[in-house]
Amino acid sequence: MIKVRDVMVSPVITVDANTAIEEVCRIMGEKHIGSVIVTEGGKPAGIFTERDLLTKVLVKDVKLLKERVKEFMSSPLTVITPDFELREAARIMTQLKIRRLPVVEEGQLLGIITSADITRAIGENPLSI
Repeated sequence: MIKVRDVMVSPVITVDANTAIEEVCRIMGEKHIGSVIVTEGGKPAGIFTERDLLTKVLVKDVKLLKERVKEFMSSPLTVITPDFELREAARIMTQLKIRRLPVVEEGQLLGIITSADITRAIGENPLSI
């Protein structure tokens, strides 16, 4: 069985909760990523995704320079530990209709697993899942 730790991406791109939305979007564009983990006091507090940008920011004509990411992030954060089986991670994501799960152990952000990571792992190891 494949574990989350075998598939997760690490390190994870994070931003402070007080970062301007414009800066967050610049980071996501430069890194070619669909989300960032939002931290408060160095701890994961939420996630800001492309979907948040579309449904919470752009449709409301928010001032990108003025507004902070903490106002638009998705929280509370749903997380998983690195020892979960990949199948269980997929089940959780499907049940909650989310495409990303931060991987946390003892309060520390270790990585992130996405639906694309799961699909890739299944494609590479079809009998292991």
